[in-house]
Amino acid sequence: MTYTVRVTREGADWLGEVDGLAGAHSYARNLRTLDERMREVIALVEDLPEGAEAGLALTWDYAQVAPEAVEAARLVEERVRVEREREQIAAHTRELVAQFLTKGWFSRDIAAVLGLSPGRISQLAHQLATDAA
Repeated sequence: MTYTVRVTREGADWLGEVDGLAGAHSYARNLRTLDERMREVIALVEDLPEGAEAGLALTWDYAQVAPEAVEAARLVEERVRVEREREQIAAHTRELVAQFLTKGWFSRDIAAVLGLSPGRISQLAHQLATDAA
């Protein structure tokens, strides 16, 4: 489940309130501390097991603070999506390198097919051999 935290300012303090979760609100002097406190509050209100705070999915709504903050939140989401895709591509690349190697392909040929350098293929081959051992 993803919790949406609406963020506002009051003086120098950041205020956070979770949509649809009565009593889930807190404040802090900076956003990192607000994140920690909001996670603690959600865990308490939802009666989650100890240590569950780190795994909570939070979406931050800065619409009432600044339009730039809304765009920054979108950028963060995009960065997370791209990183997840990068990890998937890297895993798929390792799988293909392993398949080519088991078929006796040379590193230079694998590199040409995958659009990578032969040095990178050698690194992956070494990593695969180490993982298999």
